[in-house]
Amino acid sequence: MKRRCHTLILGLAAGAASLMAGSALAQCVTFDPVVLSGNFDPFSPTGTTVQTLTVTAHRPPAVGGKKTQEVDFIYLRRPDTPSSLAIVQTATGGQILENPPGHVLDPNNTNPNEIELNFGGVGQTDVLTFAVTVTVPSGADLPAGATDLFLDLKYFCKRTGGAADESGVDPHSLDVRINVLSALQASFVGPALDFGEIGGLTTAALPSTPNSVKQRTGAIRVASSGPYSVALTSANQFRMTYPGGSLATANQRIAYSLDFLGQTKTTASPTFTTVTCQRAGLSGQYLAVTPTLAEGGAGKAPAPNYQDILTVTVTPLAAPPPSTPVPCM
Repeated sequence: MKRRCHTLILGLAAGAASLMAGSALAQCVTFDPVVLSGNFDPFSPTGTTVQTLTVTAHRPPAVGGKKTQEVDFIYLRRPDTPSSLAIVQTATGGQILENPPGHVLDPNNTNPNEIELNFGGVGQTDVLTFAVTVTVPSGADLPAGATDLFLDLKYFCKRTGGAADESGVDPHSLDVRINVLSALQASFVGPALDFGEIGGLTTAALPSTPNSVKQRTGAIRVASSGPYSVALTSANQFRMTYPGGSLATANQRIAYSLDFLGQTKTTASPTFTTVTCQRAGLSGQYLAVTPTLAEGGAGKAPAPNYQDILTVTVTPLAAPPPSTPVPCM
């Protein structure tokens, strides 16, 4: 699994794919499993997976001289199939993956957008192969780990020996298994966490002070293919001081509290418990970071730059993670 640990420093002032064709339930044809190897990184700008593979088809043995002669088919997307997934008949370049119900199959004419397998008469081979090219473009929002994307088979079978033709849809005929790397992107968004000039603000006045004065809000944006963990530390244990100032001296520090991922951290309770979050997806989630003044600046040593440094570490996790992930926001 791909692991990219993102550490964000916030200044506080006053981030074997396999393609398996399952045995078709249609009585007129079955398919051997096939494997597409490799890993898929949804965040890589050049991470598109394109591989060509050979699928082997079998027609069942003759029964009373009756046997499959020709099979025409396409694949159909299911509700959870990424719109960017493409399957092409390698020989013709024709798209053979469609949205349901798919086009009407025409066994009497050659169509580049259909696979046509002609087994021939009863005495001919019962095994044929065909090649398909599978494309999973970079940016497909797939969960980390071995992800199965099932496709349906729409088919028309012409029979020989007096047997009736057969048509229908075989659910879950094709299983596209993608090995998706666990990776993420993280960044801070929003204005700087700067309280501005607070020299005239007293601690006693804080309860009645508007949040617009005593509180600031930003967010950590996380996009991830899998679950991830979030840790946070404060350099000064949730107190601001100025360069050369002493945290041990009361008038050289300004305390504040921090709300983040359901936890409120203060100097009295500075330890943040690491949170395991559910996958954010490629569209991303925003984790609010909200500091609130616990002291005013009145009576503090005059200085232009009281500050603390918050370090947020966001780490992608293997799927499934060691602990149960929770929704994060």
